[in-house]
Amino acid sequence: MPACMRASLALLLALWAGAAGAQADDYFSRVDLDGDGRVSLPEFLERMGFAFGQMDVDGDNVLEPHEQHIPDARAITLAEHHERFTAQFRRQDSNGDGLLTRAELLAPPR
Repeated sequence: MPACMRASLALLLALWAGAAGAQADDYFSRVDLDGDGRVSLPEFLERMGFAFGQMDVDGDNVLEPHEQHIPDARAITLAEHHERFTAQFRRQDSNGDGLLTRAELLAPPR
């Protein structure tokens, strides 16, 4: 590969990595509501519950099939939603300290 193509490719990869890093930082700061550099379970549940709240049009803490826009879906309660995301939080908390670091939050879900 010619040197100019290698340089262009290296620049493109550096720009892409920088953009990906900025997006990851932005996502982390949107979940880290108190800005302390760690994500607690209440912060995680609040952020992960945002879509639930938007979809729950009647505000009864239950997503009915018509609110999910999935014809054969079963109803999901807010408590079930929290239970699922609590389990996800615990899987992401690889060191078991009850808080998610940036690396733990941004790691692929297990």
